[in-house]
Amino acid sequence: MNVLRTKVLSRRSFLRRAGISFALPWLEAMIPHSAAAQSAMSYPLRSLFIYTPNGYNQSTFIPSTKGSDFVLPSALEPLSDLRGDFSLITGLDRTFVGGTGVHAQCGACWMSSSPPSETLDGGFPTNTTLDQLIANHLGRDTPLSSLELSCNDFTDNKETRYYECVSWIAPGYPASVEKNPRAVFQRIFGQSNNGAIASVLDVIGEDAKSLHKKLGARDREKMDEYLTSVRETERRIQFAEKSAERLAAPGFPMPVGIPDSRGEYLDTMADLFLFAFRQDLTRVASLVVDPERWDSPRMFHGVFDKPQNHHVLTHTKTQEAKDAITKIDRFHVDFYARVLRKMKAMKEGEGNLLDHSMVVMGSGISDGDLHRYSNLQVLLAGKASGRLKHQGHISYDGERPLADLWLTLLNTSGIRSERFADGIQPLQEII
Repeated sequence: MNVLRTKVLSRRSFLRRAGISFALPWLEAMIPHSAAAQSAMSYPLRSLFIYTPNGYNQSTFIPSTKGSDFVLPSALEPLSDLRGDFSLITGLDRTFVGGTGVHAQCGACWMSSSPPSETLDGGFPTNTTLDQLIANHLGRDTPLSSLELSCNDFTDNKETRYYECVSWIAPGYPASVEKNPRAVFQRIFGQSNNGAIASVLDVIGEDAKSLHKKLGARDREKMDEYLTSVRETERRIQFAEKSAERLAAPGFPMPVGIPDSRGEYLDTMADLFLFAFRQDLTRVASLVVDPERWDSPRMFHGVFDKPQNHHVLTHTKTQEAKDAITKIDRFHVDFYARVLRKMKAMKEGEGNLLDHSMVVMGSGISDGDLHRYSNLQVLLAGKASGRLKHQGHISYDGERPLADLWLTLLNTSGIRSERFADGIQPLQEII
């Protein structure tokens, strides 16, 4: 067991056994004893970016009122118990560069907001994205600088990378995304499953018990909760793999390790990046809920009784189609709300994980039918350790670029800059 033999545990303490390196979550035993040191110790800032495709149904997503007591439209109702923890920011614009396809720039340029003068990737204005800039700054202190995840389990990948990559290391170089929860687990916990190890907890069990005896009551409780969560995640992934094997016989493809249920797939990915946040294995993560313009029908379990083509629905004029889009929007918002509740339940000092994070969800276009890059909507949650505040619905009526928000979050992350793309003025309303 590689734990420092002092009364204060190192923040980079590990349990190691049989080639497995298992990082510990943040424990009180890692905080220096002196009052001066404790006052200087702060929890790390985590940044999470969740991308949803094809815009939203504007009539059921944008509130009719502003301010902290705004009336939640139907698509945002899953956030009703989280008032004070999030802001809905609307009226943000981004410049579209002609000649590259209306959907191609939606996700690929969402976190870079590159202007037409920065077509550095052929005709595409891709550039280093906000999450990677933050990761380059904050990731120096973590084993993984960032995690890039996707819940795109489509096998008919006829579209190019511009439709499903939101995180870019540099112009023309997207960050590699991981779609299989088991592969994410192995990356996070530093093990490869060769069939001989059923659980990482079985391997490091004795070392964990030894450490458990040395911890205080609150740390023991946190470790027990944490290890139980790890075991549960392993169980869910193993169940998904068995389900995939069982369903493979009919002849339709099922990637190993990916749950059949759409909601469980999203939740499993969320559990994985939240584990990584708690362990301080990474401080930056992105999740592509679905790619842009993929015309393969998607099953939204518990919402529809048959698969739906999200992209086609956005171009269908009937009220039935609009109602279906609202249900899909609400499905995604409900997932976002579940992530926030999980983060609030994870205690850190006098606060919780959400207090020490900033969690973004949005889309690269506003109206999927008209392909509008204006009046973008962004959900922002978390207080970034007191650096962000929330005032409900904030609307700029198309008078501010999306990059002003990204500049705000860049500065919040400790990267002082006077400009981000075409953003030159931080959003004072949330600082």
